Order: sequence, then structure tokens, then C-alpha cells
Amino acid sequence: HRVVILDQDGTWLLTINGDITGCHGFQYPNGLVLDPQGNIHVAANTIKVFTPEGTYVRSYGDVEMPYGIVIDEEGYSFVTEWDGDCLSIFCPQGNKIHTVGSLHYPRGVMLDPK
Repeated sequence: HRVVILDQDGTWLLTINGDITGCHGFQYPNGLVLDPQGNIHVAANTIKVFTPEGTYVRSYGDVEMPYGIVIDEEGYSFVTEWDGDCLSIFCPQGNKIHTVGSLHYPRGVMLDPK
């Protein structure tokens, strides 16, 4: 399992392989988003963070099959959990601060820009 990053014209920029040392692999990477600093967050078996160059930084999130992910301008992550039937919110440091349950297999997530 891997993530391939392309530019807007479809030109290959980067491949992030789930076998990176310290990363502990990907299991079905579903969501992908950039944080305000340009780091890449991948929703796989946990949320895995990589630099724009693809270097593994850290993992966060005690989540059950994360699916969708979005990050606001302050760095808060909003993650849908397919198996957990919920939306979890994480602070920029990666600590879970809130959970909204009973969503029945949520997939996507979007923030209102207002």
C-alpha cells in the first residue's frame, strides 16, 4: 500500500511507501490532506504524518479505520472513523479532544469555509 502525490497536471511528484521505517505500514490508506505547514496526513490504520518530502514524522489518533480527514487553518484534524461510526477531532499536537458518535459508517468530511 502506498500514496502517490501528483501535481495538478498529473505529473508524479512523490510516492510514500507504507514500509517506511518507524511508520509501521499502511493498511488501506483512505484519506489524504495537507496541514497548514504543508505536511501530509494520511488516514490509514492511524493518522500518519509526513513532511512535504515524504519523511515520516509521527502517527496520532486512537481511531477505528479512519476514512476521511480534513484539517482547518489552525491545524485541528477532523477524522471520520468507518468502524467507529463517529467523527473525531484532534488538536494540532495529535490529542483527541472530541468525538461525535452515531454516524453510521461515515466516509467523507468537509469544513464550511464560513
